[in-house]
Amino acid sequence: MSQEVDEINLTPQELLVLSELDSRQFGFLKLNEPEHVKKKELILKAIKYLERMLIQAQEEKEVRKELGNGEEPPATSINIDPKTYCKLGHFHLLLEDYAKAMSAYQKFFKLKPDHWKDPCFLYGQGLVYFHYNAFQWAVKALQQVLYVEPGFLRANEVHLRLGLMFKVNNDWESALKHLQLALIDASPCTFSKIEIKFHIAHLYEVQGKYKVAKDNYEQLLKEKELPTNLKADICRQLGWMYHCIESLGDKSSREAQAIHCLQKSIEADPKSGQSLYLLGRCYASVNKVHDAFVAYRNSVEKSEGNADTWCSIGVLYQQQNQPMDALQAYICAVQLDKSHSAAWTNLGILYESCNQPKDAYACYVNATRVGENNSTDLDKEGAVTPRLTVHMNPNLAQRIQFLQTHLGNAPMPSITSNVHLSIF
Repeated sequence: MSQEVDEINLTPQELLVLSELDSRQFGFLKLNEPEHVKKKELILKAIKYLERMLIQAQEEKEVRKELGNGEEPPATSINIDPKTYCKLGHFHLLLEDYAKAMSAYQKFFKLKPDHWKDPCFLYGQGLVYFHYNAFQWAVKALQQVLYVEPGFLRANEVHLRLGLMFKVNNDWESALKHLQLALIDASPCTFSKIEIKFHIAHLYEVQGKYKVAKDNYEQLLKEKELPTNLKADICRQLGWMYHCIESLGDKSSREAQAIHCLQKSIEADPKSGQSLYLLGRCYASVNKVHDAFVAYRNSVEKSEGNADTWCSIGVLYQQQNQPMDALQAYICAVQLDKSHSAAWTNLGILYESCNQPKDAYACYVNATRVGENNSTDLDKEGAVTPRLTVHMNPNLAQRIQFLQTHLGNAPMPSITSNVHLSIF
C-alpha cells in the first residue's frame, strides 16, 4: 500500500498551493472554469493521495490489532493528524461535493476536541449545513466563526448567509442587522451590493412593510448596472405585491400595474416559468381567461414541475365548468407535489360538487395532513421564490367534520376507481 501512496507525488510547489486552499476560497475559486483546470486536477490528486494515506493507516491499525492479540493499539500509534480530515473537507467543499465534505468535517469534529477554535473548519461546516438547508446547525457554526475570529476574512459572507437564514426563519431584526453588515463590508463578496439590497427589500416585503419594500424595489430598478436576471426578480416581486396588497392602490390600477411589472419580468427573463404563472394568476383575476390559459401553458412549458401552475389551471377549468379538465389538472398538481394543500382542497371541492362525498373527504383529509411553507423558499444561491396559496377553503375543518358525520366515520377510501389514476 505504501508503494501505491508513493506513486502519487506532490512537489513542494504543489504542496505550497494546496496549503493555501481552504473553505475561505469557496465561491471565489470556480474550479469548473477553464482557467482553473490545473488547480482542480491538483486538488483531485491531493484527495486521492490523502485518501490512500488514510486507507494505509487503517490497514496498519488492523494489523497491529491482530498482532496485539485483539487489543486495540493506542491512538497515538496511528500517524494521521486529524487536520487531514479537515483539509479533505475543504477540498471536497471547493469541488462542491457536499456529502463528502460533510463526512470529512464530521471526522475532524470527532477527532479534534478543540475543533471549535478553527474558524476555517467552522466556516466550511457552516457552508455545508447551509447547502443542505440545515439552518439551525448552519447558524450555530457561522456565529461561532465570528466569535472565534471577529476579523475573519469572509465575515461578510458569514453575515450574508446569516441574514438569509434569519429571513427564512422570520427573525426580521437579526436578518436586517446581518444583511446591512454584509452590505457595508468592502471586502470581496460572492453577492454584489445590488443583490444584497434586493434581499433587504425582500426582507421588508416578507415582513409586511410593503411600502418600504416597494420603494426599495423601485430604487433598485433605477440602477444603471442592474443585471437582467435581478431585474426579472424585482419586477416579479413588485408585480405580485401589486396583485396582493390592497394598500398599494385600488384593485383596477393595482392589477394593471401587476400585469405591467410581470410582463417586464418576462421580458428580462423569458424562461421564467414563475413569472408566467403569476401573470396567469393576474389575468385570471381580471377575467381574461384566454390570456390566463396562454400564460399558464407557457409556464408549464418553461417549468413542467410546478404544482402551483397546475392547481391554478384546475381552478380556471373549474370556473369554466369543465370538471374533467379540472380533475386532470389537480391530479397533475398533487402528483408533482403530494404536500400541495391547495390542490388537495380544490380537488375535494370538485368531488363534493359532483356528489362524491367519500372522495371529497379523502382529499380534504390529505389537505390537512400536509403543511404549507407560508414564508419563502431559499435556493442554494440565496434566490427567493414565493410560496403561493391558491384558493384555500377557509372552512376546510368544518367540511371534514360535516362529511365525517355524513359518512358515519367511514374509513378513507381510495379514489383511484373514479379517476383511474393513483394520486395517493
